[in-house]
Amino acid sequence: MEQYFVNNEIIDSNFKINDSETFKHIVKVLRHQIGDVIYLVDPTKNLFTAKIAQIDLDNKELSVEVDKLDIPSTEMPVSAIVACSLSKKDKVEWITQKSTELGASKIIFFASKYSIMHWKNNVVEKKLARLQEIAKNAAQQSKRRIIPEVIYLNKLSDLLKYQVSANLVAYEESAKVGEISLLAQTLQKKPESVLCAFGPEGGFAPDEIEMLNQNGFLSVGLGPRIMRAETAPTYFLSVLSYKYELTVK
Repeated sequence: MEQYFVNNEIIDSNFKINDSETFKHIVKVLRHQIGDVIYLVDPTKNLFTAKIAQIDLDNKELSVEVDKLDIPSTEMPVSAIVACSLSKKDKVEWITQKSTELGASKIIFFASKYSIMHWKNNVVEKKLARLQEIAKNAAQQSKRRIIPEVIYLNKLSDLLKYQVSANLVAYEESAKVGEISLLAQTLQKKPESVLCAFGPEGGFAPDEIEMLNQNGFLSVGLGPRIMRAETAPTYFLSVLSYKYELTVK
């Protein structure tokens, strides 16, 4: 059953869906009819079943009968933030989609010294809108209760203001020398929130790593193999999911 996010809080058993894009997808794309049932998530992160009671084609509005569901949230028990240096367009979109599916609470892109892509100021808003829509669609598909926020920073130093309980930077030099324990040690403490920064295809410059280390970021390896820029954040989120969602307590 499909799930959709709605902008208004659902407070009684009758609700109207009047977002034109959502209406179009439900009625025009999937051709739902009166009596069909879908899922809705409102801004309070509550999940509802919604039975279509009326379809108003003129005003592009759906009237639905809702029923709140009391089932466990699909959100990860720790807040996971991935911060990635800019890559090519398709890779940035792929990172956004897969990071959302894997449970990221926030997705940050930033410009760094070895980034192969740079966004001009006049295109940032358009690109973020596109990525935010990708995150929304991925969150709906994977039955999440929130849509991760997608953020762009035009320089790496701006990342410092997003520091959380545990701040990490995936550094290939740590992997090369066989460092495998610092990530595990950090996660063993079960921080409330974790942020991990990932470099571009060319990696971080040494002075960038030094700046992050001096400001509370711990350099960690992600196992013995060197990963592509788009693979590393998905690996990291998978590790978090295994550690906090799948491991038997």
